[in-house]
Amino acid sequence: MILTELFVSPLITIPRELALRDNSVTPIIGGALFISFVLIAFAKMLKSDIYLTLVISNVKIAGLPTYLRENFPLNKGGSYLLLANYFIACSTVIYMLYDSSDISYQDWVNIGFIPIALLLWSLGSMLMMGLITGESNVFYEPIAMKIIGAQIIGVIIFLIALVSALYSVNHWVLVQLVLWAFLGEYFIRLSKSIIAVYLKGVSWYYIILYFCTLEIMPLFVAYYLLLKDFDW
Repeated sequence: MILTELFVSPLITIPRELALRDNSVTPIIGGALFISFVLIAFAKMLKSDIYLTLVISNVKIAGLPTYLRENFPLNKGGSYLLLANYFIACSTVIYMLYDSSDISYQDWVNIGFIPIALLLWSLGSMLMMGLITGESNVFYEPIAMKIIGAQIIGVIIFLIALVSALYSVNHWVLVQLVLWAFLGEYFIRLSKSIIAVYLKGVSWYYIILYFCTLEIMPLFVAYYLLLKDFDW
């Protein structure tokens, strides 16, 4: 009797036919994740230790320009591929938060615009401040840290999007994972940037003024756009 239950009961629970999951991966999500995977793989092919180098670059403060120049130039192919992955992965995860059957033109604009704006606003602001003040060298480390942070967060967001697509993760869980990933990268980079700029002799007043105006404000703008669309 016991043997019968052990071998027969599991067979009864096996479905007679396979059915699609309720939250199957759409062609757009699947295609975008495939492109991100290809970009990450090609970056690895161009430089075998690129991800170890990226992690080391993310924790360095002193000597960062020298380390990047010798080990991970930001104007080389691998760096560009990881930046492209950042844009695609972040746009993909934003798309996953929408109802794919009801996306308006404005929604498509937000999907493509938010990741680009978050990166280019900070980079453009630092470049502009460097030109206005004539102290461009002060902003070299923060700019490099911003680019490195975007490359790292792109890989992390790709992994989150991939797991979410394969296992049909709840939207609210997906939002929390993405939010914590961005906040973790943001506060690490912010702390390092403040230290790097302060060591160059910049006053605390200007540091606080800059980061409150040109770093924190874009996050509130992005949050407002998402809040308006998803009613969080």
